[in-house]
Amino acid sequence: MWRVGLDPSFPPFEILDGATQQPVGLDVDLAEAIAARWGVRTEFVGVGFDELMDAVAARRIDAAVSALPVIEHRTRDVAFSDPYIEAGTVLAVPLTSTLEGPADLAGRRVAVEWGSIGDAEARRLARELTGGLTPVVRESVDAALGAVLAGEADAALVDAISLALHPAASRLRIAGEPLVSDPYVIVLPVGAPELLAEVNAALAALKSDGTLDRIYARWLTAP
Repeated sequence: MWRVGLDPSFPPFEILDGATQQPVGLDVDLAEAIAARWGVRTEFVGVGFDELMDAVAARRIDAAVSALPVIEHRTRDVAFSDPYIEAGTVLAVPLTSTLEGPADLAGRRVAVEWGSIGDAEARRLARELTGGLTPVVRESVDAALGAVLAGEADAALVDAISLALHPAASRLRIAGEPLVSDPYVIVLPVGAPELLAEVNAALAALKSDGTLDRIYARWLTAP
C-alpha cells in the first residue's frame, strides 16, 4: 500500500468526484500509474495543501502528489523527486510566429495578465531589451491569450498550465524555455534514498513509454 497525500481542491490536478467523492485528476492518475508499476495499491489521504510537507516529514503519509513545487528551505525535512511537469511562465506565440524566445521580443507587443509573474517579466524585459517592448495588459490569462489570437499582441507571457487548458491552445506554441521555471514534484520523506530512486525511476519509465503524455492529454486539454 502506498499512502499518498493530496489536497483535492486544485483541478485539473486533484479534485473530488461529485458522484463518488473520491479524488480524481492528473496527480491521482500519476500516483496510480507509479503504484501500478510497483504492483501495489494506492490509498489517497486528504491533507490541506499547507500541511502536506509536514505530513510527509512526520511520515503520516508516504508521499505527497499534489501539484507541489520545490521549496528549497524544506530540503532538510523532505526530499523532492525529479519534476513531472513544468508549470512556470512561458512565452506563447501563434504557430506561424518567427519568435523563438524572449530575446526576440524587442519592439514587440506582449500580452500579460495584470499583476501576474508574466506581467513582472514583461516589465523586466521592457527595461532590459534594446528597444524595449510594449506590454498589453489584460484582466486574465484567457484575455491575454485572446489578444495574441486576435492580433492585438505578438506574444503572451502566461503560465504553462493555463496555456494548455485554453480552448485555442492548438493554435499556439511555446517559444523557447520557461522564463520562470515552476516544476511540480513528488514530495517524499528525507532519509529514504531508495524510495526516492524508485519514484524517479518510475517517472522516467512513465515518460519513456508515453504514459505521462497520455495523462497530460486527459487532464490538460481544454473542454
